[in-house]
Formats: sequence, structure tokens, C-alpha cells
Amino acid sequence: MTTLCLDIGDVRTGVAISNEVSSICSPLDYIKSDDNLVPKISELINDHSIDTLVIGLPKLLNGREGERAKYSRKIKKELVNIYESLNIVLWDERLTTKQAEKYLRETTKKKDKIKKNIDSLSAVLILENYLVSRKA
Repeated sequence: MTTLCLDIGDVRTGVAISNEVSSICSPLDYIKSDDNLVPKISELINDHSIDTLVIGLPKLLNGREGERAKYSRKIKKELVNIYESLNIVLWDERLTTKQAEKYLRETTKKKDKIKKNIDSLSAVLILENYLVSRKA
């Protein structure tokens, strides 16, 4: 079962993928969060034979959902209409961007490298959290 994960942001969408046995998560290149986001996601789903799609659900620290969460739900709805049999899961992504930023700041000092990799690393963290919960 190959799982794809998205961390949808205002400018970039981080992407991560699991291997077929869901034991390893790897970042993929981010995609631009623009009007072509759903077709780009569809291309990834088709190219990688995805069984499950995890979409990060950005909740506020108090657990409520803000505008970004509404956008993630909108993207999910659009994809459900295209892929009726695809398992699409919204997953709480609170603090994953902060975790990714902390890790990247500890491992590199290059700001452009941090900016380029933070979204997909966040997607890896979301995907790892999801997969661990499935095994528990």
C-alpha cells in the first residue's frame, strides 16, 4: 500500500510518499499551490499508484480549524469527486512545520535550502505520524 501525503501551503505544497509496505517515508519535490494544484496531485496519484492520500489538516493550537483547514477540506472534496475509491484522510498537522524548520536549522545554515525543503519535510512528518498511528 503506497501512501502519498500533502502539506498544502499558501505558496508550496510539500509532498511525501511511503514505500509499498509503509515502512519508509521519503520527501518528493514540492509542487506550487496554484490553480493547477488538483491536476498536479492527480498526476502524482496516477504516476505512483497511490492507495491512500493523507492531506495535512492545519488546526489552530486550540484544536479549532481556520481558513487553511477549509482549503484542505476543499481540495479533499475535489479529489473525492475524481477518485471515488481512493482512501483520502485528513490528518492533524499541528506543529509539523515548526518541527521541520527546527530540524533543517540544525542540519543546514543555508536559508534557501531550508525554504526549498521545509514543506516536503513537513509532509514526511505528517505521513510518519499517520503511519505510526495505523500500526498502533
